[in-house]
Amino acid sequence: MKRFLTVYCLLFTAYCSAQAWTKGKGQFYFKSAYGTATAKKQFTFDGAKKLYADNVDENAFFDRSLYAYGEYGLKENLTLFASVPYKRTIVRDATYRYRTFGLGTVSLGGRLDLRDKMGWKNSANALATNLSVNLPTGYTRNYLPSAGSGQADAQLSINYGRSFYPKPAYAQVGAAYRYRSNFYGLSKAIPCQEGRDLNCFTDRKPNYSDDIVLNAETGYTFKNRILVQGIVNGSFSTQAPTEGFSVSNPIPTRQYYLKTGIGASVKLTKHLGISGQFFVTPYGRNTINSTDVFLGIEIQ
Repeated sequence: MKRFLTVYCLLFTAYCSAQAWTKGKGQFYFKSAYGTATAKKQFTFDGAKKLYADNVDENAFFDRSLYAYGEYGLKENLTLFASVPYKRTIVRDATYRYRTFGLGTVSLGGRLDLRDKMGWKNSANALATNLSVNLPTGYTRNYLPSAGSGQADAQLSINYGRSFYPKPAYAQVGAAYRYRSNFYGLSKAIPCQEGRDLNCFTDRKPNYSDDIVLNAETGYTFKNRILVQGIVNGSFSTQAPTEGFSVSNPIPTRQYYLKTGIGASVKLTKHLGISGQFFVTPYGRNTINSTDVFLGIEIQ
């Protein structure tokens, strides 16, 4: 079975970094990506569409960020992972353009293989639980716009996957609960009079709702080199959105959204690959109606 997994990992870069599978002891995976999100409109708290910024008939939200993501197999059944974003976000209204850049909220976690618990050790099924914490990096949470929400979170997920070997295909699904704490000690705020100081908004330390996070993914590889994926991601607050968000504070306290996308990964050498993903937002409440693009380089 270990030989089968090794061969399969050489074929599927994204498969081996999937949340349902752990890495082998000593194996690693690293991805550096450039991500963009652009929006002209937003979904209001009741699901209707309107302009992102009043009286702005063109794109008004721009996220142009860099992401570093890595995994390391600490043990055969335990993989550590980390994600670090460098955020560059721009929003505009009918009068001004606002920009923030710097490190955002980092994610640190571990993935535990549960196949032994299910008697699936030598099967094509995979099952794992992922536990992570999301920690601000000292950024100013009330800059306009902010590099993140400013408080610490924790997330626990269960993920199931299946390979269809010898066919070069796989699928996985997952569900997570994200606990959003009221601890703001890892970010800071500057004194601000909203409406007078144009580069900030009043720091209210909002009470963010917990979230249910869902994902599904399938992939097929052509000619042992090109992986094509279909991806669906969603996040749904445990409390329904009741208030909209403004340009001056573009991080909603409660929101629903669903993103659907496609992806492709090309293996250039045994250990090096390039990837791209494209997403749209067909449904949302209290969130941006964005188009998202990610371009990355993968090493394993």
